[in-house]
Amino acid sequence: MDRIRNWLLPVLLAIQQLAYWPGRTLREDAPVGAAQLVAALAAAVVITAALGVRRHRPVASAVAVEAALVACLFLPEDATLLHALSLLVALYSVAVRCPGRTTAVVGTALAVCEAGRSALLLDSVSEAAGESAVNGVLFLTVAGLGRSRRRWLAGRRAAARDLARAESERARAALTERERLARELHDVSAHHLTSVVVTADAALRLGDRKPELAAQALQFAADSGRETLAALHRLVAMMRTSAADEESALEERVGELAAGFARLGLRPAVDVAPDLAALTGPVADAAFGIVREALTNALRYAPGAAVRVRLRADDPDGTVDLTVEDDGAGAGDGQGAAARQRLGSGRGTAGMRERATALDGTLEAGPRPDGPGWSVRARLPRTTGTLRRRAARHRALRGLDLSDVAIALAVATLSPFVVLVEEPAAVAPACVPAVAHALPLLWRRRAPWAVLCAVLATAWLAPLGLASGLLSPAVALCVVMAGGVAECVAVYAVGAFGGRPRVTWPVTVAAAAGLALASIALAAADGIADIEKDGGFGLLLFLCAVLGTAFLVPMVPLWGLGAVVWTRRERVTAWEDHALTATVWSAVAEAHEERRRIAAELRGQVLRHADAVVARAEAGDLDGVADEARAGLSAMRDLLAALREVTAPADVHEQRPLPEPAPAQS
Repeated sequence: MDRIRNWLLPVLLAIQQLAYWPGRTLREDAPVGAAQLVAALAAAVVITAALGVRRHRPVASAVAVEAALVACLFLPEDATLLHALSLLVALYSVAVRCPGRTTAVVGTALAVCEAGRSALLLDSVSEAAGESAVNGVLFLTVAGLGRSRRRWLAGRRAAARDLARAESERARAALTERERLARELHDVSAHHLTSVVVTADAALRLGDRKPELAAQALQFAADSGRETLAALHRLVAMMRTSAADEESALEERVGELAAGFARLGLRPAVDVAPDLAALTGPVADAAFGIVREALTNALRYAPGAAVRVRLRADDPDGTVDLTVEDDGAGAGDGQGAAARQRLGSGRGTAGMRERATALDGTLEAGPRPDGPGWSVRARLPRTTGTLRRRAARHRALRGLDLSDVAIALAVATLSPFVVLVEEPAAVAPACVPAVAHALPLLWRRRAPWAVLCAVLATAWLAPLGLASGLLSPAVALCVVMAGGVAECVAVYAVGAFGGRPRVTWPVTVAAAAGLALASIALAAADGIADIEKDGGFGLLLFLCAVLGTAFLVPMVPLWGLGAVVWTRRERVTAWEDHALTATVWSAVAEAHEERRRIAAELRGQVLRHADAVVARAEAGDLDGVADEARAGLSAMRDLLAALREVTAPADVHEQRPLPEPAPAQS
């Protein structure tokens, strides 16, 4: 199918050109030289072959088409009439598939070559200059349209990459959660339960010779059991966040998290700015994850410390400043601080920094400069949408879209070109209203409604110029009629960029009525129609209705085409957003489900044995301590073994099929 689509247009253009010349000439029994016939066939073959590779070799295709046209200089003008369309197709392919600098170089070279062809083929210098100007406008328009298509395709490729990346993360969500929790559980089993088993066994073996070891072992078992319970409860508290909680407001999530850590011995105080209380989305997720990791580190290295969590925003559209500080209480004789210094290069700080850098933010962690304790400071961009809107505004100030410039230039030169044919001496006065009429089209994408209003307002420049004597009737009429193209472009822009079709449909009536009133004003200024003498207000309404209906004929299809473009664009982007959101939500849900399953295992097996270790130690049952510690260690190791099962690559990278986007209505 792609091959058919690639070759269909070149073949059709070649057939139509050959049917027009030499086909029509031969049908009329006009003489055609053998050399001319061979040259026409050769040019058709070369141009068709060149366009056939335009997707893969766009620059070579454009050069080959232009070379074939230059080689046909000795042929009649009709012999290359439709081949000129092939040159525009080749330039469009260059604009779509090559960088902007390449497009500019190729377009300039083609314009120069076509100007040379015009100078050789046309006798009049003015005709050659006019044709060169028209070719330049056409090339600029085609290049602009190609660049717009290139941006659209780039946006779709970027969305596809984001979706693929999110799908990959979704496929690995459960595995990543298992790996992270396995490391935490390994620390608990290695540092606590194993020590209890070894100490209890040693005390039992040496109890006859060193009876004091039994009391020490019982005390050690009780302390280690309590530490194990605290560590396991901390894990369960971290895993209690549900998928629904992760869509809650930031203040609510951080408050619940702080309450959970308060039950484990910390003394957290949360201070969230009012304008951040209802924050959700990626920034809220990153801030919540950083707070959770910082509180975890505080519980591990400074149990019982007072911790202050503070979130502020620089301005309504700025960054989020996040600070988590503790006073270092419970850190012991400096070992906690030393451990935290090591933590600065470990997974704790690295994980927080990854969350910040993923949003182009920053994170710093280290000892507090104003006293004992630890500080974590992060700066996160408030919303990516705000950054995009600011960038868009800056782009609007710095430069304009190439396609918009091309269209505005084409519309601006249309009126002077028509006047040049009718009254060459009146070209200069016609340029002022023509340029003023077309200038608003430069912003047709950014402010389509304002552009339409400006175009309708500047349409009255021609009647005013005629009334003031600056323009002749013929020139004013040419300006109004040729300038009507600006209204058509503005109507299409409102349909394509102005909003939903049910909101933009009145634009056709408004544009037709505005153009009709400008035409009636032109007739009145020329004396053709005397509204007051011939019928007054009734005649005005009648003329508006007749002319407005006539102008509706082109306006309605153009608005409909723009509405179809808007609908298709919104449908494609909505599908991409839906697919990305669904994938991210699935990753959240799968990670939550994995946490829920592991938390259930911990509560059902390991925590029960850890409680029993403490109870046996307090009861003085050393044998029971050893048995319960072994049982808890065995349950922990079974859970670790289940977590560390190797997942097949096909399972890890399996991707769910996504619904196809609905086809755009035509």
